[in-house]
Amino acid sequence: MTATANLLLAITAAAVGGGLAQAAGLPLAWLVGAAVMTAVYSLTVAPVAVPRPAYRLAQLVVGTSVGLTVSSDIAERIGWHIAAIPVGACVSIAIGMLLTGPLVRLGAVDRATAHFAMVPAGISEMADLAGRHGADVGAVATFHAMRVMLVVFLLPPLIFAFDQDGILSVTRDPGAFTLSLATALGCALAAGWGGSRLGLASAWFLGPMAAVAVLSGTGLVAATEPQGLLAAAQIALGLSLGARLKRDTVRRLPRALAAGAVLMLVHALVMGALALALALLAGAEPVTMVLGLATGGSAEMVLTARAVGADAAIVAAYQLSRGLLGNAFAERLHRRRAGQAAGPQERTKRDDDY
Repeated sequence: MTATANLLLAITAAAVGGGLAQAAGLPLAWLVGAAVMTAVYSLTVAPVAVPRPAYRLAQLVVGTSVGLTVSSDIAERIGWHIAAIPVGACVSIAIGMLLTGPLVRLGAVDRATAHFAMVPAGISEMADLAGRHGADVGAVATFHAMRVMLVVFLLPPLIFAFDQDGILSVTRDPGAFTLSLATALGCALAAGWGGSRLGLASAWFLGPMAAVAVLSGTGLVAATEPQGLLAAAQIALGLSLGARLKRDTVRRLPRALAAGAVLMLVHALVMGALALALALLAGAEPVTMVLGLATGGSAEMVLTARAVGADAAIVAAYQLSRGLLGNAFAERLHRRRAGQAAGPQERTKRDDDY
């Protein structure tokens, strides 16, 4: 089978999975269904290589969608969150680092691999950093894909399960392709490209979101993306997520992945409890806080926020802060821990080597 034929089959499987999940009424259906079907395809049929432009365009669509929800009262809405956002990010990163030791012992992996697997940040960024430090790149990417999938699969159903009064029911605007939307997408494309050229982390999500937020917040554009466009973006994100589960990695590290799944659930539960406590203390909307401090991916949690009617812009601010800080400090934190683990004589030798 050629690579193109394999990719087309995987896309078909992802679309069918998304459609079935949508028909079943599952939360975040197109993404979840696509991720499950792609993971099954990748593990049982053949590995899937998703073109990077497809993933970037999906991020751009989601970033634009969030940017279009920003109104002129964003400064008032963000309020006290401006202080809580970096604190929440640092707490999540610290918990991830604390779970590194248990993963080393329970999963029988080296410390570098455990470190870059447990710091909750971007999948691609953590895999790249892992490669620089001799860690298992495939394992790190698989761990992070598993982290996002666990949160995406479990959190939306739990949110709706606890919504006894049906207050999360959201009336969907079908959206339409308009000149205003075309303007927003054009600016988003320019912002994503510019951010990537500058080396900005999550450039194709953060750049479009920020640029369109400025346009929307100042009243220069007003539009809603068509539901079909958002569904296609979810399928592309699910396809990319499921494709990161590789058959050889799963076969090679069953013990590590099982231990990692348990530890990631512990991490998610702790952050959920902290989010609910903060919501209670500050009088904030609980679902927004839970999604903001969740350990899922930025685009995935923002899509969930839109699906349940939470404040997607606030959720994006929390998620992006964690991702950016994780990407920025993961390597420094690893070097510091590696230096502390080595004795004074070994540290001196390393310094001389450099």
